[in-house]
Amino acid sequence: MKFKTLMFLLFCFTIILFAQKNNSGPIISAHSDPYFKNGKWYCPLCRQVIKHGDRSKIDPKLILSEWHDVYLDKNYFNNKIRYISDEELINSLDIPELNKSLKSYLKDENKISEILFKYFSSRNDNNRLFCYDSQNRRYFIQIDEFINDIKKDKSREERIIKSANDFYSTDKGYSIYGVNFGKKIDFNHSYQQTSKWGVHYLNFIEDQINYFLITKDTTIPKIFEDAFNQWYEQIDGIEIEKAPNHKVLYDVVWYELGLSVRTNRLIDAFRVFGKYMNPETNKRMLKIILGSSRWLFECLSKTPFHPYNWQTFTSIALSYVSCIFPEFKESNLWYEKSRKNMELHITKDIFDDGGYVERTPSYADGMFATYYRYMMMLKYFKNDDSFQKKYLNRIEKFVEFFVLTNTPIGVVAPFNDARRTKNIISVFKEMAEFFNRGDFLGGVKNNFTDEELSKLKVVPKEPIVKSVDFPISKFAVMRQSWDPLSYFMIINYGGFENHCHYDHLDFEIYANGIPIALDAGIGKYGYIDTLHSKWYKHPLSHNMITINQAVPEKIDMSGYDKIWVTQNLTDFFAATHNGYLKYQKTKHRRNIVFVKNKYWLILDEIFTKEKDKDIDFNFHTPSYMEEIKTGFISKENNGFLLLFDKNDLPNITKIHDKGMADLTDLPNEKENREIDWLIFRKKSIGNYIDDRIATIILPFKNKDEINYNDYYIEKIDLLDKFAKGYHIKTQYGEDIIIISDGKNRQFTKDIKGDFTFCYISFQDNIPKYISMSNVSEFNIYDTFKNKFNMRKNYELDK
Repeated sequence: MKFKTLMFLLFCFTIILFAQKNNSGPIISAHSDPYFKNGKWYCPLCRQVIKHGDRSKIDPKLILSEWHDVYLDKNYFNNKIRYISDEELINSLDIPELNKSLKSYLKDENKISEILFKYFSSRNDNNRLFCYDSQNRRYFIQIDEFINDIKKDKSREERIIKSANDFYSTDKGYSIYGVNFGKKIDFNHSYQQTSKWGVHYLNFIEDQINYFLITKDTTIPKIFEDAFNQWYEQIDGIEIEKAPNHKVLYDVVWYELGLSVRTNRLIDAFRVFGKYMNPETNKRMLKIILGSSRWLFECLSKTPFHPYNWQTFTSIALSYVSCIFPEFKESNLWYEKSRKNMELHITKDIFDDGGYVERTPSYADGMFATYYRYMMMLKYFKNDDSFQKKYLNRIEKFVEFFVLTNTPIGVVAPFNDARRTKNIISVFKEMAEFFNRGDFLGGVKNNFTDEELSKLKVVPKEPIVKSVDFPISKFAVMRQSWDPLSYFMIINYGGFENHCHYDHLDFEIYANGIPIALDAGIGKYGYIDTLHSKWYKHPLSHNMITINQAVPEKIDMSGYDKIWVTQNLTDFFAATHNGYLKYQKTKHRRNIVFVKNKYWLILDEIFTKEKDKDIDFNFHTPSYMEEIKTGFISKENNGFLLLFDKNDLPNITKIHDKGMADLTDLPNEKENREIDWLIFRKKSIGNYIDDRIATIILPFKNKDEINYNDYYIEKIDLLDKFAKGYHIKTQYGEDIIIISDGKNRQFTKDIKGDFTFCYISFQDNIPKYISMSNVSEFNIYDTFKNKFNMRKNYELDK
């Protein structure tokens, strides 16, 4: 009996312990997967109800959609796409001067190859290629222009030559991603640092073409021809790669993005290398381009519109095929379908405030290149500038968004599946000159040499806008100025879109030329990185509040009840999210006050009726931090102070850990390393007044010049318990910040008003500056008082 009683008590204790430590939430996968809601399956992009059947017995080559059960007919794939006979190829072409002779030689494969070779290698060509090296931003420039650009930039030329020689050398043969294969490439090889899907983009084609254009060495086309034929003969035997956290496994060769990216490269290779290669290889290339285009057309025709990047790549590839190969009978059909789809993406994927639907700068940069390249392609190959005239203003707004959200030192803030990079500066440069917008360069001019600045076709000037909210894209920027040393915060309050992470109301901060708070970005190996779902997409890797270290819901969970006010002295942002409501029965509201050129106050309010939940404020910084009584301080001389409410000291546990982050293009940094991960942890009381965390982020230029042990933030016991008030002491003096709801309240015996936010700065115990939002009347220490006919944002200094 005693044993049974003991086991019962142990069971009850286990249940209680589990309830306290419940970290349930949605499961993170590497990519966007169908989700289940109210008894139905939904597509994560178009939000349509879908069938969610078993695909395990379906040939992956026939799968047209990642989410919808839409497939190719097997016979169509075999006879019209993969195994195209000479007869099928000839029947697909309409070349009046050759139609009769081609059909007369149907039984002579060599003769057909020779006829087609002679025709296609002698066609007129405008010498404008789809692909050049990654640094080319003048899309579809002529080959001579490209060569002139390369000759002016020795490092660019050396990179191309090195890349080409890394792929093939006479003594070592072929190498891909550091793996040497000798004379025979194994296209089924599995790599540690990249995926097979990436390998089958055939990236090596671009710099082989560039190397040839620079050197005119006719052995290079033969190297490509050999590599292409090896690939062509092996593609039926490529095994699907088991990638971590991937629920949907595509065929490595036959899937939408791979076909789209690879086809453009094969077309360029056909145009540049064609006349130097064997006629049979040329015919093989025609067949693979034809088959790939048919696959892509079926995909675009049968799959619903999805606001993301794959269909845009498909559209530009199909349009490019139709531009280069009008001889294909299906060419006009491909063009009409792809043009309509591209138009949909330009109008729907670029938001009216200039942001991009996938909410990640890496993909936005790629989509800018796609949209703009598409316009140039129609102009140069179709003599059609109507697309350009109609949508250039949308492209301009698109670029403007990334100018206004860029960090002071020129790198992008890599929210979601993005890499930190300065590559977008080249977009700013080209578009500044194209649109005559000097303000596209004012914020990044520090990244150009004096010589480069002197050659610009437009004079850089600072943008008029500093702090700004993007209500559709759901990013807000707090910016002191456009100086590289400026204080800067970008806040992410958007919901789920393709490539999003499981973060809510997170941010990045820069000050005095250094990053202070960073998003982890994406891992070194991207989607196959073993930490991709476990860390980079996880909420713990973001500067946000987590509840019980759990994953929050993200779909349709944007920040709401937003307040945004920007003034001369302060910026104020506030929003609530329900990501933790379903699994953790918790709501979170984040209030952020930027006292310009001084500090940020972040007040996190947690609304839950449950006790003993872990409320963690996660903060990630590349600075090396050390603990002090009321927070942390960076060891560096140029750094920052992180303080929490000194009255909360008994309730907060300080945790100092490490986590991986992408640091690409940051000064004096590796591309990836572990950075400091700081946590302020409280246990929930179940009372919204006590379940708050107040934090000050105080940058400094010189650690020796501040008396940080005297600085603090402390809660004020207001007369009205609904409002939140804090007293802050720093090297700048003493301040009071109050956040309320706009009702007329008596906060202290000296402060009364109907504002939603109020900042008061004191000098010698006398209020000198005030900044408040949405106010119609107030009385501050009988020093500042006023009444207005209507609510307004208001600032004053004595």
